[in-house]
Amino acid sequence: MLLLAHWGDIDAFKPPVHAGGFSAAEMMAEEFVPPTDEPAGVAWYEAQALTQDWSLIDRDSIEWKQRDWECVDLWLALQSHFDNDNSQYNQRCIENGREQFQHSDPQVIEDIEEFKARLILRRGKFPLVIRRKVDGVSYEDATNYKNRFNAPKISRYYLSAVQRLKHFREAKGLLDPAFEAQDELEHESQRNLKKVSAAWDSIKLMASPTQRRLAHQKLRKDLGIADKEYKSLMHTLLVEQSDENVQLDSVDAVKRAAAASEERAVVDRFLMAGAVSIIAAEGGCGKTALLWAISEAISNGSPLFGQLPTIKGHVVVIEADESWRNSAEKWSRMDYSPNKDNVYTQWAWDPSKLLELEQTIQKHNSVAVLMDSFGTLFSGGGESMNDSEIGLYIYTLNQMAARTGTAILVTHHLKKGASKDNSGCPRPITLPDLFGSSYIVNGASDIWVLWRTADDEHSFQLRYLKDRSMLVERNFDFQLTGSDESLRFDLTGGSLHELETRKTVKAKLLSILRHSPHQWFTVERLGVELKEANKFSLSYSARAVRRELTELYAEAAVTGVARRRVNDGKPGRPKFEYAFVR
Repeated sequence: MLLLAHWGDIDAFKPPVHAGGFSAAEMMAEEFVPPTDEPAGVAWYEAQALTQDWSLIDRDSIEWKQRDWECVDLWLALQSHFDNDNSQYNQRCIENGREQFQHSDPQVIEDIEEFKARLILRRGKFPLVIRRKVDGVSYEDATNYKNRFNAPKISRYYLSAVQRLKHFREAKGLLDPAFEAQDELEHESQRNLKKVSAAWDSIKLMASPTQRRLAHQKLRKDLGIADKEYKSLMHTLLVEQSDENVQLDSVDAVKRAAAASEERAVVDRFLMAGAVSIIAAEGGCGKTALLWAISEAISNGSPLFGQLPTIKGHVVVIEADESWRNSAEKWSRMDYSPNKDNVYTQWAWDPSKLLELEQTIQKHNSVAVLMDSFGTLFSGGGESMNDSEIGLYIYTLNQMAARTGTAILVTHHLKKGASKDNSGCPRPITLPDLFGSSYIVNGASDIWVLWRTADDEHSFQLRYLKDRSMLVERNFDFQLTGSDESLRFDLTGGSLHELETRKTVKAKLLSILRHSPHQWFTVERLGVELKEANKFSLSYSARAVRRELTELYAEAAVTGVARRRVNDGKPGRPKFEYAFVR
C-alpha cells in the first residue's frame, strides 16, 4: 500500500521540478553547465493518479455508502503527504474565489498506528467508547449546557483509535482503568508543560541573571522536583523548542542549509566558525597566554603564530581562571596589542549569563568567543565535573555557536600527570586524559591538546584529537616553542609541510576536473593527469589522490564535484569515478 510504504516521508511525494531556461550569453560562458531537472519523489506519480481519480468516485454507489468514512480517512491521509504544504488546496481556493479558506500551516501527519487502528474500526463499524467520568465529572454533565462550563474538554471523554481497538479486541465489558490513568497523566503533564513553557518564556525576558536564577529556583520548587531532574527537564524543553527540529526535518532541508551556510575557519586549520572547540592542557602550559594571542590575532586579522591566517573580527573573551590584574601583567610581558575596538572582556561570569553572551555576540557580530576555563566557568555553582549534567553546558554552547555562526573556544584541564608515563617521561595525550565527564568530550566539535614534549620546558606539541569540523586530519600536530620572556609561542614544525602539499594537490585535482566538466575520471587516470600536469613524482600514490578526491566530494556544495560507483565485477573495496558537474 502506497501510504504504508512511505508514511511520514514527505520527500517521496514531492513533485518534479523543471529546470529554468538560460540565455545564449550564459550558454557561451566557459564554465557553463546546463541546469538539470529535479526528479519527482518515488510516490508522486501514483499519488497524483489517486488524487485525480478521487473526483471520479460514484458517491451514490453501494460500495461508497458502505465504506465512505474509511475512504475519507484514506483520502485525508494521502493529502497530508501529497499536499503537505497545502499549496494545491490553496490554489483551488483561489481558483474558486474562496481565498479566506486557505491554510498557512502544513498538514499534520498522524501517528501511523492511530491511522491503522482507525481504518480497522471503520471497516468493522465499531461504536464509540466513552469514559463515564473525567476528573470526577460525568459525561452527561460535561455535555449538559448548564453544567459544562467547568467540565473537562469533551475530547477527553473519547478513547483514541488505538485504545478503542485494544478495548474491543480484549472484549472487556468495563473500560480498562489504565485508560483513565493514561488520560489523567496526559492531562497533568500537558498542564505542567504549559506552565514550564510559559515560565521559561518569562524568565528569558528578565534582565538580571540573579533574577532569572531565583525564578528558576521558584519554578523548580513549584514543580516539586530535584535540582538534577529540573536541569534535565529544561534541557529536554530546549531540545523540543529547537528551531533545528522544525527547519531541518528532512535530508533535503539539511543539504540546503549546508549549501547556504558559509563554513569557514576563523583561524586557518585551527578554529572553525559555528562550532565549539576545546583546547586542553595541564596547568602552567600557557593556555591562557595562548588564548590572549588568539584574541590579538583575530582582532587584528593577523596570522596566528605569524603563519595561520585569521578572519578579522570582534572577539569576546571571558576570563575566570585569572584576575584582571594577572591578565594585565601578562599583557605587558606579551606586548599584547589587539585592535581594542574588536575585543570585549568579562571577568565575573557564570552560566546564568549565557543569554547575555548570545546577545553580546549578536550586538557586536562577534566571530569568536574565547572562554577560560570550562571548569571554573561551569562548575563554580556546585556541579561536579564528572556529572553527565555538565555536558548540558557544552550542548547549550553548541546550539549558540550554530545559531550565531561564531567560533567558541573553551580551555580545559587535563587529569593530573596525564602528560607523563610511569617513568616520568613525556607521553602523547589522548581524549580519556581530559578531566571530567565524557559528555564534555562528546559534546565538543573539535578538541586540541597541548603538552610539553621535552624536559627543557620550552618545547610543546599541539595535537588535533577530535576532528568533527575536519579542519585538518585527526592527530595533526603543530610543534611549538614557548618563551618565558614573552609568554608567546612560535610555530616551529609539525605537519605543516605535508598539509601545504596536500592543499596544492587538492586544488590541482579540482582544476583538472573543472577543465573537463561532466567527464568522469577514475582515481588512476587522475593520478596520471596530476603527474603529467605538475611533474609530480611516482611516489604520489593512488591512495593519496583518493583521499583528496574524497574531501572534494564531501565539499560538493562548494566544489561541484560528483561521484559515482563503478562496477568492475571484481571483489573488494568499491571503486568510484569523479566529475565536475556544475
